[in-house]
Amino acid sequence: MKNILLGLILFIFSFTAVAQQDSTLIGKQQNRVTLGVNLHTMSFHIYYKAGKTPGAVRAGYFVPVSINVGYQFTDRIKLQAGLGVGGDTHKVTEQLQDVEYDYKSKTIAFASPVSVYLTFLNLYKKLPVYGVLAIVPAYGVTTTDVTETDDEGSRNYTIKDSGINVFTIAGVGFNYNVSERFYGNVSYFFYKTNLTGPNSTFYDWDQGYPGARGFIKSLEFGLNYNL
Repeated sequence: MKNILLGLILFIFSFTAVAQQDSTLIGKQQNRVTLGVNLHTMSFHIYYKAGKTPGAVRAGYFVPVSINVGYQFTDRIKLQAGLGVGGDTHKVTEQLQDVEYDYKSKTIAFASPVSVYLTFLNLYKKLPVYGVLAIVPAYGVTTTDVTETDDEGSRNYTIKDSGINVFTIAGVGFNYNVSERFYGNVSYFFYKTNLTGPNSTFYDWDQGYPGARGFIKSLEFGLNYNL
């Protein structure tokens, strides 16, 4: 795992070293604080250590929307920190012998991503292309309302699970001007792993699906304002 992360960092820095030096849009952003909103299409899955939630219930999944503060240290390097929130709901019925179980679950999760953006190319002096590496700690809570029904009647109770996982993601993207103060960004993430829990690219990230779904589920869209 350490070797993979080190390789990603060295890969991005190597592009930065050989990149062209002139930069119209980047120069405008240099040494400026930015405020932004980011929307992921990529799902995250928190694995709870207690494991109280029944296996038939989807729990711990979320797709974050975050508010971010960034600082452009140089015309190539930007550090960004944010606070995100996401959630999921799931209803499922399971029949075990003579008992029917109705589950209604709700997950809410909070994430605090810290990202480094390294610009390595400025296409046509108007379209900065960057590599991004982020650490994403996330805390989630799943509450499941259960109804058991058998010949003797129905019983209701609630199951709650909570926990923290830490993810790392890496990708590439580009910025584009919207106005003098606003600029947007689009990122594609080709790498994601859970540093503190299990990983499944199929269930946790939709990367096992054929066609365009894996690509669509690996994007991030942002809108930023230069202060």
